[in-house]
Amino acid sequence: MEPKENRTTEEAILEAAEAEFIEKGFDQARTVSIAQRAGVTNALLHYYFRTKEQLFDKILDRKIGLIEEVVTSLFADPDLPLKERLTRVISRHFDLLVANPGLPRFLMGEMHRVAPLMKERVLSKMLPALMSLQKEIDMDATHLLLDILSQNMFPFLVGPALELSGVASEGMDTLLEQIKQENITIILKRLGL
Repeated sequence: MEPKENRTTEEAILEAAEAEFIEKGFDQARTVSIAQRAGVTNALLHYYFRTKEQLFDKILDRKIGLIEEVVTSLFADPDLPLKERLTRVISRHFDLLVANPGLPRFLMGEMHRVAPLMKERVLSKMLPALMSLQKEIDMDATHLLLDILSQNMFPFLVGPALELSGVASEGMDTLLEQIKQENITIILKRLGL
């Protein structure tokens, strides 16, 4: 079996593993299925990633890194007005979810595995930034962060139900763009911006 064109073997395995874990969760994912998706043998998969746990941890690390990058961008340019920074971060986070629509369900389903890494990585890096943000707003900065994350994630958690019910009959892309703009408006209004 040859890995899919224009990708390294490791990239092919990681892409296949991401799809498998997001679709099935850790417990139901199988390394044999991941190897088949990647176009490699099971032995080659285990050569690159000794265990399913190591492969899962690599995927989880990548996904948390994406979230971390978006959220910490709120604090990247302190010269921008708060309203502009918040608008950017809410929009970037929502766009990340559009590009990774299964991510919220995956994270919720794997919370027992995800929570320790999220606490270690995200909170340790964000705590100083949250404390800095706290000086600029009249609400708890942690609550603001939770508001952003939860409002943006909810449509993706219920997305399949929206599609089945016909609520998204005008097109899911249009609906998601409307929701993103509403989330920005709601959060900025809550802060009086």
